[in-house]
Amino acid sequence: MKKIAYMLSALAFLGFGTGAIPLYAQGHHHHEEGTSMKFHHMHEMINHAVEMAAQGSNLIMLGEMGMAPGTDELSIEHGRHHIREAQSLINRVLTSKTMKELHSKGLGESSEMSYTHKLADKAKEYINLVAEMHSVK
Repeated sequence: MKKIAYMLSALAFLGFGTGAIPLYAQGHHHHEEGTSMKFHHMHEMINHAVEMAAQGSNLIMLGEMGMAPGTDELSIEHGRHHIREAQSLINRVLTSKTMKELHSKGLGESSEMSYTHKLADKAKEYINLVAEMHSVK
């Protein structure tokens, strides 16, 4: 189980989105000034949520080692908080004013939106696995 945790954490630490094709290289169309930057910022927030979950997992595992009584409990508690906040952050991005605005402008079927939802779905899968591994609800 620890091997899986290390592999999942490594994925997040190495950068969840680094293996993805950047938006500027996908041949997307610029719909209006600033639209690409809005997508970029949503992607940054999604990637940050993945990093938060990985850091939370690390804090929990560190605390479970029991090498620093008194601090271990804080490490575990804070790690769980990171994971819960990561789950919340993904949901907040997907229901944000910006996301609704882009959909209302007809960009719901664009390659950028498709990519954004795919990235968020994969991030949620990872975060949910980390939460399950540490029994975080």
